[in-house]
Amino acid sequence: MLRKAAASQSALKEQYEKLGARLAKNVDEIDSLMKATNVPQYTAVPDHNVLQNLLGECEDSDFWQNFKKAAPILFCTAIEHDVNLKQTRDMSFIEELLKTKSIMRLMKEKVEKNDAEVDLVEYALATRTLE
Repeated sequence: MLRKAAASQSALKEQYEKLGARLAKNVDEIDSLMKATNVPQYTAVPDHNVLQNLLGECEDSDFWQNFKKAAPILFCTAIEHDVNLKQTRDMSFIEELLKTKSIMRLMKEKVEKNDAEVDLVEYALATRTLE
């Protein structure tokens, strides 16, 4: 019985470590993307309530859902010639990047602290969605 418990704890610890490494890698990648934008660097202020509806928060905004459905090449070409649409696209991208950064950082912090509220399955699904 004790061996089963120890094995279970070991497996859980390994899953936490893997998820933590994945989140750290993704946060670093987001930081790199943010540096490549031509706007001032902003810090996403984490809203801890966002984790209450984690999978829902990981869904794309309306703009990006429509983007996926449209023919990307034609859509991007049309946007390049309309300053307002181009600005909307750029701001939406930055907004999504900040939101993703905020969610990933919160999840990373909770995983690193071995927070009891962490649902490994939900966090793994959310991480995959955000990647």
